[in-house]
Amino acid sequence: MAFDLVSFAADFTSFYALYLAISLSLNLEFGYAGIPNFGKVLFIAGGAAFAGSITGRVAAWALGVSKGDYITNNFAIMGQVNQLLLGDPLLTIALVVLGLAIAGLIGGIFGYVMSYPAIHLREDYLGLLLLGMAQFFQIVLNTYTPLVGATQSILTPNPFYYFATLNVNDLVDVVYAVAMGAFALLVWVYVERTVRSPLGRVLRAVRDNDDASSALGKDTVKMRRNALIVASAIGGMAGAMFTFQVAFVGASTWTRFAWTFWPFLIVIIGGVANNKGVALGAFFFVLILKGLEQVQPYIAPYVFNTNVNFIQDLLFAGLLLAILYLRPDGILRERSTQTLPRQELDKIMGTEEEASAKKS
Repeated sequence: MAFDLVSFAADFTSFYALYLAISLSLNLEFGYAGIPNFGKVLFIAGGAAFAGSITGRVAAWALGVSKGDYITNNFAIMGQVNQLLLGDPLLTIALVVLGLAIAGLIGGIFGYVMSYPAIHLREDYLGLLLLGMAQFFQIVLNTYTPLVGATQSILTPNPFYYFATLNVNDLVDVVYAVAMGAFALLVWVYVERTVRSPLGRVLRAVRDNDDASSALGKDTVKMRRNALIVASAIGGMAGAMFTFQVAFVGASTWTRFAWTFWPFLIVIIGGVANNKGVALGAFFFVLILKGLEQVQPYIAPYVFNTNVNFIQDLLFAGLLLAILYLRPDGILRERSTQTLPRQELDKIMGTEEEASAKKS
């Protein structure tokens, strides 16, 4: 079986960018604000489900496609919608923007709603409550048919369908990788600017000592709530981006293992409260995951003549244990964050040293 370097690079980039964006949002709430969001999948799945469901209905309405019940006849409706979108690039772009806006809004609303009962709890109870709410939403997705068809799943508008019709090898994968990379870059810039701002210092103070922060006049509840809302909105948009790639959404896609445990794994091995560490952790995670996918066909016949998916879990578990034992702070440890550019800091420090020298 020939190795397609372009396809592998595009797949690696898109998956890396997706999990980098999700892990950065988790690092904002867990690493900097101290919120153990064990229900991360709730916000990712919520954004994806509502974005996919609503944009599909909007597209069918805008293009005049009517074939009865949207859920029951979803495959026929979306097939015609995607064909019509080929001649309407503006509507396609508008649907993507609408989907991201809906996903961010739903993620933010979920974060806001969850913050009320959860934000006053201790970290362990907070984590358990968020975990329970994520499981509750999973049950809703599996049973409430009008949203995403319950266990049936539904197709969504495919904004990359045009590139598939050009019959150019790997073009769709490359275009999506570029789009997902741009999204992850925006998330990186936003999170970095946030943690380097006075807000970032306050979040760390709240995380390290709630009582001391309150005594200094900081509204710790508001700070943690805002961190949860923003991180949830980012997670929702990341879920929508993934939905636009695969062009379908269903309850079975959003598992706690893939969308909660994996982001926590990335943050822990990379370095809590260190965005560069998270980027490095995401790289090693995706390298192991995608590397195993490439070698699996070659080693599967020698491992009880079956697939080797369990090796992936063993490697991740072993990596996590090794990091916790050898370097519990992660590959890159938390460091003080510069809130001003290096040049400006050097200028200020130089001015202070000159003033001290004159006085002496």
